[in-house]
Amino acid sequence: MSIAVTANIYPIEPLALGRSLVLSGPRVDRSNDLEQATSRKPVVPARDVRQISPRKMAHLSMDLYVAGIIEWEEHEMLAFQAELHPDYEKSIGALTGEPAKPDHPKDFIEEWERRLTFQRRYNPDNVRRIRRTEHIKNILNQIDAPTHLLV
Repeated sequence: MSIAVTANIYPIEPLALGRSLVLSGPRVDRSNDLEQATSRKPVVPARDVRQISPRKMAHLSMDLYVAGIIEWEEHEMLAFQAELHPDYEKSIGALTGEPAKPDHPKDFIEEWERRLTFQRRYNPDNVRRIRRTEHIKNILNQIDAPTHLLV
């Protein structure tokens, strides 16, 4: 298969244009732009993560990931909420005897403290998993009790 080129296309050489690309006139002082663009509002507002529903935790996880606070793997760990799965009643619910409560608040700090204890006890060689679990627990603690310092 061959392609025929009928147009003569020549690359533009910026150096050949000389200073015609440089605007003349007064310069705009933008030294204060950074100060105005910096928000003093926290990226993630304080929330009571001791009383938050699994559905809201999944949304919070996405907010944390988009803000660059947690990595993708941590987002996967935090956003996965079994109660949101449509077959929860047939699987986990059948084993525990508990119905799914995706909108019922629960203490996620306590939940992640239990997970961290479990990881340290039964998976001591999986340092990466333990560090991610610690990071999630620490982030949730910071969200629950934020520290605001103005310098």
